Amino acid sequence: MEFLFVRTEPVQEIAAEPATLDLLINILRPKEDEPRATPELLAAAWATGWPLVYDADLPPGMVQCRPSGRGSGIPPTPDDFRLLRALMPKEQPDA
Repeated sequence: MEFLFVRTEPVQEIAAEPATLDLLINILRPKEDEPRATPELLAAAWATGWPLVYDADLPPGMVQCRPSGRGSGIPPTPDDFRLLRALMPKEQPDA
């Protein structure tokens, strides 16, 4: 699954539909075997203290970094999600 992160300031929580959020949590969870995230990414992800929130209204794969509260912003529509995916580069260069 690809993740699409959408940021709306001020970021106070991280929301995603349940299956997407569960997968993201699993990726960020430290593991002894088969690490999936670098220690730097893990530290950055957990240092913010932002709550992780299930939001069934978001499309799968979209992670919304947003102000607290479900009504604090206009949730993206499926058309918004398709547009954002179309704008993403097809291949990401190796870092």
